[in-house]
Amino acid sequence: MQNLENLSTPILMANIILPLAVYAEYTYLVPPNLADKVKEGIRVEVQFGAKRVYAGVVKRIFEGEAPANIRLKPIANILDEQAIVPIKQLQLWQWIAQYYMCSEGEVMQAALPSAFKLSSETKLLINPAFNQDFSLLDDREYLIAEALTLQTEISIEDVQAILETKSVVHVVKSMLEKGVILLQEALVERYKPQTVAYLSLNPIYHQPEQLQDLLTQLQKEKRNDKQLMALMAFIHLSKTKGVDEVRKKELLEKAETTDSSLKTLIKKGVFTEFQKSISRLDKETSVHIPLDYDLSPNQETALTQIKQQFEQKQVVLLHGITSSGKTQLYIKLIQEAIANNQQVLYLLPEIALTAQMIARLRKVFGDEIGIYHSKFNDQERVEIWHKVLNNEYKVVIGARSAVFLPLKNLALVVIDEEHDPSFKQFEPAPHYHARDTAIYLASLYGAKTLLGSATPALETFFNATKTQKYGLVTLNERYGGVLPPIIEVISITKATKNGQMHSHFTDQLLTEMKTALDHNEQVIVFQNRRGYSPSLLCADCGWIPQCVQCDVSLTYHKASNDLKCHYCDYKRPLIARCEACGSTNLQIQGFGTEKIQDELQDFLKDTPIGRLDLDSARTKHGFEQIINDFEDQKTKVLVGTQMVTKGLDFENVSLVAVLSADQLLGFPDFRATERGFQLMMQVSGRAGRRNKQGKVLIQSRNTSYKTLTHVLEGSYEAFFNDELHERFTYLYPPFVRLVVLTLKHKDNIAVNKAAAWLQKALQVRFNKHVLGPAVPMVSRIRSYYLRQFIIKIDRQSTQLQQHKQFIADTIHQLQQQPSYKSLVVQIDVDPY
Repeated sequence: MQNLENLSTPILMANIILPLAVYAEYTYLVPPNLADKVKEGIRVEVQFGAKRVYAGVVKRIFEGEAPANIRLKPIANILDEQAIVPIKQLQLWQWIAQYYMCSEGEVMQAALPSAFKLSSETKLLINPAFNQDFSLLDDREYLIAEALTLQTEISIEDVQAILETKSVVHVVKSMLEKGVILLQEALVERYKPQTVAYLSLNPIYHQPEQLQDLLTQLQKEKRNDKQLMALMAFIHLSKTKGVDEVRKKELLEKAETTDSSLKTLIKKGVFTEFQKSISRLDKETSVHIPLDYDLSPNQETALTQIKQQFEQKQVVLLHGITSSGKTQLYIKLIQEAIANNQQVLYLLPEIALTAQMIARLRKVFGDEIGIYHSKFNDQERVEIWHKVLNNEYKVVIGARSAVFLPLKNLALVVIDEEHDPSFKQFEPAPHYHARDTAIYLASLYGAKTLLGSATPALETFFNATKTQKYGLVTLNERYGGVLPPIIEVISITKATKNGQMHSHFTDQLLTEMKTALDHNEQVIVFQNRRGYSPSLLCADCGWIPQCVQCDVSLTYHKASNDLKCHYCDYKRPLIARCEACGSTNLQIQGFGTEKIQDELQDFLKDTPIGRLDLDSARTKHGFEQIINDFEDQKTKVLVGTQMVTKGLDFENVSLVAVLSADQLLGFPDFRATERGFQLMMQVSGRAGRRNKQGKVLIQSRNTSYKTLTHVLEGSYEAFFNDELHERFTYLYPPFVRLVVLTLKHKDNIAVNKAAAWLQKALQVRFNKHVLGPAVPMVSRIRSYYLRQFIIKIDRQSTQLQQHKQFIADTIHQLQQQPSYKSLVVQIDVDPY
């Protein structure tokens, strides 16, 4: 009877989120000794499976009866004293997993810095039962066994170093079979605080008399000169800075002495050496500078309207033309939030934008601003995470991943250039959209969201004008009365016919570029393709070098003199001979930013030309350096991809060139015209931004695109109405929601069969609203053959979650079939 009562006694359990793409919810036992330490949002060490160990995040703690027939594994240890993931962030993770049809583990992977996501590392230990008979071991096994006699455990990395090879699995396996070693999984902490050496003076010498005696003693012996210099340098630095401790490196430089002199003073008990943790983040001291401008009457009106709209709406769209002064309004609203001791999240689509924006905001808000984006290393990300968690930053500015930061007192979310596709996460899952995610995040805190753009996403403008879900405020005048640029379309077809083309540039474009440069003005050239040339072609047989893993041609990069795949990063040296017919008559086809930069240099001779694309700005400070050089007029022409279109402000740019509108508008995607319009309008906004009317030249083979008419007129509303009619006619967003399924398999026949099965299963529920299976433009990536479905769901449907559950269940049924165990199905909700 007593045993039965014990069995029914409630126990303390916890749901743990593991950094794995698994949909099941895992429950662990909370041991009595950890009951008062386990909290929601902290990381805990748990065993998963037979051997693996992970750091999971506690999602929920609850009491209940132990599940029947299941032996719960206990939480092994806690890794945090306080929650590193606030409750509201855990709620956001759950929403993302449900809405974007992924696991919470995948959200955790995207949300947390890598240094937080501890996983087990295999350790080798000597088997206590091993009789130390090394005669049975070969030479490599002997080396490992010998190492284990010197230390209790070694890692796989240690084994690789000892044997000087990466391939060690067979050696380890052999030693296991011989009973020489045991394996143990140990949790590895990746984050280590950065420390530097500091010195402090023995408290005895804080007394003037004692210090004077020490100085006198050192002065008596000539061989103590360097020690005396070190002591004098310490006294000077500590008094100058008003501190009791001095950085060792700084002291050595000041005293111009050696490390041995300091060691002698440490042995004598004069100094104490210790390690001190320091921040890895850039040391920037900023001072508050009042705003150096007044709002225009138009801006004042807009600011008042935003506040009025916020009284009734959670989300407001600020539709302001380029250079209308949207940033000044953001700053005013941020100031008000800070004055109330609240936090602001400021999202930008690209890291390229953060350098300029941070410089502006730091002038106003000083060091209360934190920056977060993918160029920071893991250790820096952890430091920023803790600073946000501890409320040290009042304003956080960053790219899409900043939505996962542990904000506690969020009052305002600003999403600048909200239309930008960079806000959408493509690979890996979760395929979330940072704009929509941030709007939901703001709703959890009861915060307001301000969306800003000169060319809003069609769905956003639809929500602001047709459904009135969002508030709408417009700014239709450029700040300071600056006139909008003159926009002109140049026909490449006519120029070619009249012999007025020079490579990819018309006579008119080159002439106007030279005129701008002669007036000491700057030029931006937009080409939405990186690399030197899209492909290499054999002029004799038509052969084109292809990627070995993807169904795409390799792109020629002149700087590295190789051929690269932009899908899988495969590369090979530039070839001199056709691999099909042996001909050496190989020609470069098409053009990318690298080639444009190269050819412009021939036409513009000594003009310094910069380039802004993914290749040129890969390093941590690459974006910033390129932008600063152009801003400081060290470069006069900037050639770039869509990075140059995104809200950058260069006061000396008078001419902007779009080299090929056809590449933007002729793309087979329902968003192609929207993207093309946005890019051309945004890049046009870079011209004549301060005190002079600029000019925009758009080259195109087909000048009859209706979108080009809207660009020439500068009319977003006209474009919106035309595009909305097309979307309504063919049932595309904003009238439906889209879910794209991509099937991946290394066997082409298997992926076709799987697609046929899935088509029949989906049509049972969605009927004609299932499009596909279709072969995408690039039909094979990383050796996986691809097939795609598009599922359309009525936006007004009250069964959205049921539809998604049906899709998930159907995919699960497909993957349970033995033939499709290795089939990968990627789900993308709201593809952008």
